[in-house]
Amino acid sequence: MVNYKEYIKEYKNFPIDGINYLDINPIYQNSKIRDTLVTDCMENIVDMIPPTFDYIGVIESRGFLIGSIIAHLLDKGIVLLRSKKDRLPGKIYTVKHELEYGESMVQVQEGSGKVLVFDDVLATGGTATGSIECLTKAGYTPVGALFLVELDFLKPSLSVPYKSIIHYE
Repeated sequence: MVNYKEYIKEYKNFPIDGINYLDINPIYQNSKIRDTLVTDCMENIVDMIPPTFDYIGVIESRGFLIGSIIAHLLDKGIVLLRSKKDRLPGKIYTVKHELEYGESMVQVQEGSGKVLVFDDVLATGGTATGSIECLTKAGYTPVGALFLVELDFLKPSLSVPYKSIIHYE
């Protein structure tokens, strides 16, 4: 069992005062640790729900990294959940949501199918909740979520079942 916290760097007061940013980039830079994290993610997906979903819904931008690897390994499609306005063509849906330190929005293209939402960090649950709502408005069915890190002390909750690999109490 890898202690991933040994590789995660914490930056105090980033991006604003009072927020402690967890930098997962050292895990991404170490191919052996990154591959172990991907394996742990795969095991948690199978344990959480059978992988009978159609897509991994990857949340911009850090969710794109590991989420894309997981989608490849599971032979699933990818649905992009963008936080930069008007970066997707066609019919798009937008949901505004609260962050731990402000407000943001998420956009997704219209579609259908079952989606497992994936992101790097679950803090208050605002981004994930906004993503689930946006996917639903766009015609998808969110069936669960997976996160690399969960900030348990913020007591996040979601409307779908979810798991996290690394926990901060």
